[in-house]
Amino acid sequence: MKMKKRQLLILMLMALMTGACIYDFNAEVPGTEGIVVIEGDILIGDYTRVRVTTSMPLTGNDPARTLASTVTVEASDGTRYTGRNGSSIDTRFADPGLEYRLVVSNDRGTYASAWAPVLQAAAIDSLAYTISDDHTTMTVDVSAHGGPENLYYRWIAEETWEYHAPFQASHFFVPRNTYLKGKLVERDTVAMYEDGENTYYCWNHGQVSDLMIASAKDLTENRIVRHPLYAMDRYEQRISYIYSVLLIQEALTETAYRYWDMMQKNSSDVGGLFSPEPYEMRGNILNVDDPDEMVLGYVSVTAPSTLRYYINSYEIMFARSKPGEYDIEPTYVQKNDWYRYYRQGYSVYMLHTDEGAGTGRETEADYEFDWLPNRCVHCEMLGGSKVKPDYWPNNHK
Repeated sequence: MKMKKRQLLILMLMALMTGACIYDFNAEVPGTEGIVVIEGDILIGDYTRVRVTTSMPLTGNDPARTLASTVTVEASDGTRYTGRNGSSIDTRFADPGLEYRLVVSNDRGTYASAWAPVLQAAAIDSLAYTISDDHTTMTVDVSAHGGPENLYYRWIAEETWEYHAPFQASHFFVPRNTYLKGKLVERDTVAMYEDGENTYYCWNHGQVSDLMIASAKDLTENRIVRHPLYAMDRYEQRISYIYSVLLIQEALTETAYRYWDMMQKNSSDVGGLFSPEPYEMRGNILNVDDPDEMVLGYVSVTAPSTLRYYINSYEIMFARSKPGEYDIEPTYVQKNDWYRYYRQGYSVYMLHTDEGAGTGRETEADYEFDWLPNRCVHCEMLGGSKVKPDYWPNNHK
């Protein structure tokens, strides 16, 4: 029985190492069916986002499974705000003077957090970054302050970043019998990108997976100064050009802080001699019909404070890729091989020679092109999209 509890503890810690993400973890815990994990806090004055999954402890390679769930934020006056698992629930205009709880319904049961009043988060004074002495990592840190009733902090960091393809193509291939600007192209050809057309600029989004908490209880003043939140390696795509973080700062009760602090400590001390058993790490969520069921998560109710911050790679002087990662020579491709290279995953890069160009006597035969693998010129192949956020600080398209 003791060993079974230890195995279950390992599963729990891997599932809740952060308050924002579930890590795929496959532990053999005979006799368990997976544990319901509820992640997310009720954010009054903002959008509430909740994710409901079940970790899969049975033998095999099954990852954490998302549970089809109805998620409802209930107010003490009877008002309800309802959404689906993973969607945004609009609690921007919810009354901060009421109490709230989260109710999740799915085929496993009905789960509810404890009723709680709204805690107003302290102000975020500033965000900054620190470069390590060996210039290999960058750490984002926060400064904040609050009153004597607000001593416990938690942060969620929503990230957006602009990155570029390794090479900027000036032309693109148009296969025969396709349409270009509404006209049928009857033979293979190459066209030039016009202004605003490119496969070079892309944007991506994410959320920092680290569990980020702090306490000012033992400080002489409730002021957090340059508290490190999370770090990034110098070669990460996130900081290859422009990086932005929207920091969401929450207020926690002492009970909530102790829960997350215990989770954080055990993430680096799984199975230690004095590690608490699973029943000692329960949050404030219960199965309404089966209160003895183990449920992972702690739902707080807070009116958060937020701050958006930008970092430009030119300021931190990090390389945009690992040495040698894109040391590739373009391939000169003659016209009769264009389609073959296109089918093999290559794209036009630029003119191989422009001799004769601009003389008024040139023909398409004068224009021969260099090609590169698609991943070198198409930024979307590196995980992002061409959709630029409305708040982005430059005019790239």
